[in-house]
Amino acid sequence: MNIDTAFVFFILVAAIVVTLWKGFALLKRYRLITGTPTSKIRSAHQGYVEVIGHIIEGECGPLTAPLSGRKCVWYSYNISRLKSSGKTKSWHIEDSGKSDAWFQINDNTAIGLVDPAGAIVRTDNKRTWYGDTPHPNQSMNQTSGFDLSALFTKDLGGSRYRYQETLLFTHEQIYALGQFQSVGGGRHLPPIKKLSGEVVREWKQSYDDLLQRFDSNSDQKLDMQEWSNVQKAAHQEASKRRRAMEAAPTMHVLSCPSEKEHPYLLSTLDEEKLATRYGWYSVGALLLLIGESYLLFHLLAF
Repeated sequence: MNIDTAFVFFILVAAIVVTLWKGFALLKRYRLITGTPTSKIRSAHQGYVEVIGHIIEGECGPLTAPLSGRKCVWYSYNISRLKSSGKTKSWHIEDSGKSDAWFQINDNTAIGLVDPAGAIVRTDNKRTWYGDTPHPNQSMNQTSGFDLSALFTKDLGGSRYRYQETLLFTHEQIYALGQFQSVGGGRHLPPIKKLSGEVVREWKQSYDDLLQRFDSNSDQKLDMQEWSNVQKAAHQEASKRRRAMEAAPTMHVLSCPSEKEHPYLLSTLDEEKLATRYGWYSVGALLLLIGESYLLFHLLAF
């Protein structure tokens, strides 16, 4: 096996490994979407769940998309510049980002908070347009999709920029698959002893204030009786805090699972369409694997 053949061999082996890994990941997402029952927010179990509802704004109100200026609850964007290297032209990302503000989902049984950090977002709310400045000019007439005419009418050898933006809007139906947790409403309350210890540690952060409150004989130290008074007061404060926790309303939170094998999906596509898309992705990965395997076999045979 000469050097060129060996190089192609290792490239094909690496491609097969990557395709296998990606194919199994896509297939697992398909099976999770089709096999996970839909839960209601009010009664969902704690753990990995599927929820379907409608998007509503977060407590801070709507966001403003950085490129288009449109109102939304979540955005992802990138700005790419067309660069030339000899006869080859390619797009290079110069700026990108995504929002991390929480928004909410309502399924008519309850409202849940959605933390978008770490989520795989699938939506058709995507826009691509082009311009000649590092940031799009909002006063210009923007076009959606692939602007073929612009590519022919502009000088591609000069400064050329591509803007891409993905958005989630209020009132859209959203499919969510992630880690569900309910907090508040008297759930998971720490014992009084633990809360009392936390209160004492807080008070010790300002020892002068602690002496001013409990040093009854003004000797600049706390004796046994004075320290007992500190503990009694801390117990009372801990009881007060625990009652406040009991009275706190229940909050339902959807976030990224800690287990890496469980994907965190947010999509405005309906469940059937999303599952079909991942099913076709899996079929595509299988066909690609067959092609790569055939090339490897052909290489080894000859």
